[in-house]
Amino acid sequence: MSSKQQPSASIKTMYALIENIPVPILILKLHSDLTISIFDANNACASHFEYTKKELLKIPPQKLVNKEAWIHFSNMKELSVDEVTNIETTHITKSGIPIPVSVTLKLQQIDQSIYILTTFQDITDKRNIEDQLMIIDKQLHSLFHYNPDLIFMLDKEGFFTNVNPANNKILKYTAAEMLQMHYKDVLHPNDLERTNHIFDQVLAHQTVQEVLKVYNKDKMVLLLDITAVPIIIDNEVRGVIGVARDITEERQMSERLQISEQRYKSVLENNIDAVLSFDLYGRFTYVNKATENMMGYTEDELRGQYFLDYIVPEEQARTISEYSKVLEGNAIQYETVMFNKQKERIYLHVTVIPIKVHDAITGVHCIGKDITETKLFEEKLNYMAYHDYLTELPNQHFFHASLKSALEKAKQLDLKLAIFFLDLDRFKAINDSLGHDFGDIVLLKVANRIKEILPANASAYRYGGDEFIVLVEDTDAPETRELAENILEELSQAYILDDMELVITPSIGVSMYPYDGIESKILIKKADNAMYHAKRIGKSNYQFYSESMHNKIPGNIELESLLRKAIKQNEFSLYYQPQIDPVTNDIYGAEALIRWENKELGLISPGEFIPLAEESGLIVPIGEWVMDEACRQNKEWQDKGYKPFRISINLSLRQFYQSDLVKKLEQVITKYQLDPQYLELEITESMAMDANTASTILHDLKKIGVHIAMDDFGTGYSSLNNLKKFPIDHLKIDQSFIRDMTTDADDRDIVSTIIMLAHNLNMKTIAEGVETKEQAEFLHSIKCDALQGYYYCRPLPAKDFLDYLTEHS
Repeated sequence: MSSKQQPSASIKTMYALIENIPVPILILKLHSDLTISIFDANNACASHFEYTKKELLKIPPQKLVNKEAWIHFSNMKELSVDEVTNIETTHITKSGIPIPVSVTLKLQQIDQSIYILTTFQDITDKRNIEDQLMIIDKQLHSLFHYNPDLIFMLDKEGFFTNVNPANNKILKYTAAEMLQMHYKDVLHPNDLERTNHIFDQVLAHQTVQEVLKVYNKDKMVLLLDITAVPIIIDNEVRGVIGVARDITEERQMSERLQISEQRYKSVLENNIDAVLSFDLYGRFTYVNKATENMMGYTEDELRGQYFLDYIVPEEQARTISEYSKVLEGNAIQYETVMFNKQKERIYLHVTVIPIKVHDAITGVHCIGKDITETKLFEEKLNYMAYHDYLTELPNQHFFHASLKSALEKAKQLDLKLAIFFLDLDRFKAINDSLGHDFGDIVLLKVANRIKEILPANASAYRYGGDEFIVLVEDTDAPETRELAENILEELSQAYILDDMELVITPSIGVSMYPYDGIESKILIKKADNAMYHAKRIGKSNYQFYSESMHNKIPGNIELESLLRKAIKQNEFSLYYQPQIDPVTNDIYGAEALIRWENKELGLISPGEFIPLAEESGLIVPIGEWVMDEACRQNKEWQDKGYKPFRISINLSLRQFYQSDLVKKLEQVITKYQLDPQYLELEITESMAMDANTASTILHDLKKIGVHIAMDDFGTGYSSLNNLKKFPIDHLKIDQSFIRDMTTDADDRDIVSTIIMLAHNLNMKTIAEGVETKEQAEFLHSIKCDALQGYYYCRPLPAKDFLDYLTEHS
């Protein structure tokens, strides 16, 4: 302090007192011209501003505070002496760091001079806490406002005190209407007593999850999965907060799946959904207990980690894209897959919601529903659709998709490919003499041999029955010939079955792209033709397709000639096999089966003449005769007073795709005045592979009023996505699954799964080939709708079937 400004003795005494006080003190002097300068400061004050005391005394005081704060100091002239005022402001340190402070100001007159005595306290921690509380409040508001589930609050009396916007969609009341209502006003009477008990439990500090019935404003009954927790303030329960998810549609589906109810429990009934929060960079900031249970990690292990690291690789690109939508302010829902701690895949349906603070997105909330069991179930069904159950080889449906892809690749890269069509020689004799079980063992062993011998560029498929196809990509004629010789040699080796040596040889037909064609249908047909040529020249050989075969392939010309005369000569007849309701043992329906008895050749198996009819095109007029005769016979039985029932007939591939099929069907129904509900048309899975065209035809047929059945279901050619679109009334379970299901657990599971799938899609099931009491009882126990087979009755000619009707009416 300069000699010109020596303080009085009383001021010196004050200096000595304040110098060592730990509270920062700054003394300002108010000059007569109302300007302000720093008069003195203690050590704590100099340390606070990061100056030495000598530096601080030379600093203009306005440099130490922000502009807004300086207004308070410049207005100090308006204060009275000894008057105290408190403000919150911001100090600026020597390094430019702002420090929020709480300041006390007092005017003091000493020796005719006016001083401003200031003390202050750093309030940085206080400000940080206030900011954190504001962010948490915004996050909770965001979760409350954007949540698609209903969030509500009740007071201790049970009246609504708050609801989120989801209420308008779910219960359809306005918020104002809800705030005038009690929870009893929306409850279904059947759940009132239980809800009162739940409400008391929550008021007693318990968290409860229950499924309750409620009415919305339109008086529709909804099922809500409600999680309710107590609102506790100062250790006292002040009310209830609840989150309600509308599960009405899910529960309705669950009730239809009676079998699946025993295997799976609703996730909503047993788990609280996972809730996760992330920052803008995708790092975990919070997970709830359900997330810990689902993922196997604790919250401490996940916090700060990037959630993308837990997403399976194939989903990461899409996840980044979806996350960017949320960061733009959009709430979204989608399905994804994560790894848990055990590196197992967890399938999730997620609702992702942006967290907004001051209209800025500060993070993300995610609500995840575990759908792993459902996805695995769908994967199992999809596997069944694309693979042969017996051999586990890809099936015909898979082959057509693979061939399409291979042809596109071959055309693009100028490659060659080959198709091998394999048929086992005299396999029917094995089934007839040794039984189907023995035949299945042979097919499995053949499939295994084919898989073992194929090179890396070849794939094997079971085409159906005893037919196999091999697709060879990026090959040439010499390599193809060598592979054909290897397959022929390997499959011709003897099989040892039950101490019996059995030799099964194949006949192999080969077509090649692009020499024999550039379209899949042509290549398959030519490989098939080459295979038949191999059979005709002695079996147990392979043949490449050549144009010289064309005239040798049409088949038995004599049989075709007789087949053309069969309709005119009235040689066809229909046999009927009843379908039985296992609950009532009444007739559920009947299947019409064609028989041909030629005067010269006698009874000819459908297995012999149907393929020839298909190939020659005669299947269309034969199919029309079957349609006419089945309708006529059905109407005749009804007119005789027998209880009406459905008769099902089989449509051929050609007949199904005839442009005038619907028209001809309407003409026959009108001709006999038959109610169309008593006619059912059976198609095979392979006929519906062209999903769009098949769907159009099936819907046109349904408009007439007839029923539709899918025959031999389970052999593996159906796409489940397409099946859902088809208006199918019945799925007929193939007899290959029925045969051993009482002794084979896999067969039982498949039959149970097909029945569950059918009921889930509002279809009914018919089991074919029921031959024993045990089979019938098991099918009854798993709710199969109708049973058909020799256990009840063999196919009967019309006259004998009439006697059967009489006995069972």
